Amino acid sequence: MHQISLDDIRLVNQIARVGSFARAADTLSLPRPSVTRRVKQLEQFLGVSLFQRSTRKLALTPEGEAFLQHSQTIEAEWKQVTERMKTTTGEPSGRLRVSALGLFNRVIAGPVLSQFVRQYPKIDLQLKSTWSAPDATKFDVDLMLNTKPLDDKSFVNEPLSLTKRDFYASPDYLNKAGFPKDIKDLCNHDLVALNYTDLNDGEWYWQDGDQLRTLQVRSHLSLDEAEAAVQMTLLGHGICWLPDFCCQQYLDNGQLARLFDGRFGTPGPLWAIYPRTPFENHRMRLFIEMARASQLLGEPAPAKLGKSGG
Repeated sequence: MHQISLDDIRLVNQIARVGSFARAADTLSLPRPSVTRRVKQLEQFLGVSLFQRSTRKLALTPEGEAFLQHSQTIEAEWKQVTERMKTTTGEPSGRLRVSALGLFNRVIAGPVLSQFVRQYPKIDLQLKSTWSAPDATKFDVDLMLNTKPLDDKSFVNEPLSLTKRDFYASPDYLNKAGFPKDIKDLCNHDLVALNYTDLNDGEWYWQDGDQLRTLQVRSHLSLDEAEAAVQMTLLGHGICWLPDFCCQQYLDNGQLARLFDGRFGTPGPLWAIYPRTPFENHRMRLFIEMARASQLLGEPAPAKLGKSGG
C-alpha cells in the first residue's frame, strides 16, 4: 500500500507552486510520467482528488487546498529542523534566498553583500529584485525586504529599519518655479510622482506634527522606480517625495535641495518578511542583523514596533 512520504509532500507543494505537473517534474529533475503516477497513487491512498485537471490549466480542488495548508507547513518545518541541526554543529552553510525592492538591492549590493559572502563563505546567497508588493501566493524566498508588510498570519513582519522620505527638488527648478512655503503650495508646482508599493498610486505622506497625513498627487509624470524619479528630479522636472538614502549624495554636492527644512519628512518602516515557522532560519537571521547594522537603508527600527503576523 502507498504511504505518504516527505517526497510526496514536496512534490504536491511544487506542483501547486508552479501550476503544472510537467514544470514540477522538470524543476525537481523527475521523469514526467513518474510525477503523474505518484500523484495518482497519493490520491488513491487519500481517497480524494488533489488537483482538478483540464487542457487549459491545473487547479487545486478544495481537498487539495486543505492538504496543501498542512503539506507546506510540514515541508517548512522539516527544512527548519535540518537547518537548525546544521547550524548548531559548525559554520553556517546552505542556501539563503533573499528578495528585495530593486532599489534596496542596489544600495546594499556593495557593503552588505560583500561583507556577508566574505564572512559566511559556505552560505549560497541568491538575491532577487522585485518591484511589487509582497504576495503570499508567490512567496518563493526565505526572506523579503519591502516597504509594505504582508497581511497573512503565516508570515512574520519584522521591522528592519526606518527609511525616511522627504520632499526634494533641484536648485534649477526652484530658481525657476519658486520655493513652496507650505504643503498646500505643492499643487501649484510640477511634481515627479513616484508610486510606492505601500501606498495607492497618486498618494504621498507628510508629517503634520504628530499626525501622518495623505497628500493627493496629480502629475503628468509618474514613475514606479526611485532611481528614475531621482534622475528626473535632478533634471529639473519638478518636486519629488523620495527616500533620504537616495538623495544624500546629491544633497551634499548641491544638486538637490530638501524642502520645508525637513519638517514634513516621514519615517516609515522597512519590513523583513519571512514565513512563520517553529524554528528560525539561522542564515536569514545573520543577513537581517547585518543589513540592520549597516544602516544603509535607514536607522534601525525601534523595538517597540514589534513583530507582527499580518
